[in-house]
Amino acid sequence: MNFLKNFWIGDDEVVKQKKIRLFEAEPPILYVLHYLGNKPWMCFRDYDCNWNVDILQEFASDVAHRKWWKVHDAMPEKLQEFCLLISKQKAQLEWDRRQAEQRNFSDGHWKIRIQDKRIKKCIDPYCHWQSMLRHWVKQIGQRVNSLFLHHQH
Repeated sequence: MNFLKNFWIGDDEVVKQKKIRLFEAEPPILYVLHYLGNKPWMCFRDYDCNWNVDILQEFASDVAHRKWWKVHDAMPEKLQEFCLLISKQKAQLEWDRRQAEQRNFSDGHWKIRIQDKRIKKCIDPYCHWQSMLRHWVKQIGQRVNSLFLHHQH
């Protein structure tokens, strides 16, 4: 069966549970699962990062996320290397996590401590995602201050 991974806002609990059972099924019922929103390999393996962005939450599914990582772990290591994260993506994931924390998203995924070993593995020339994130925070702060000062005149 071919299936889209999304939990539309209009889905009632029965429909949501049916989708979850399809994602979890062993042996698999679904042989093709189209991941919408952020793809699992673009998130840390600890949880589906779509939970941290309000407009992407309809695509969030920890069950489908775990299913993908199970397939990933069965792949040869040489292929797994294509799923490593660049520094900019790591910074973006942390940015989104902080935004979810500030907005106190009720699902609480933003509270989960990242254990994914890819966080420490560098694959691009610029390996300092934390300083990239600090720069973004500084730039946003400067823009907000500039807008505030501009509106006072």
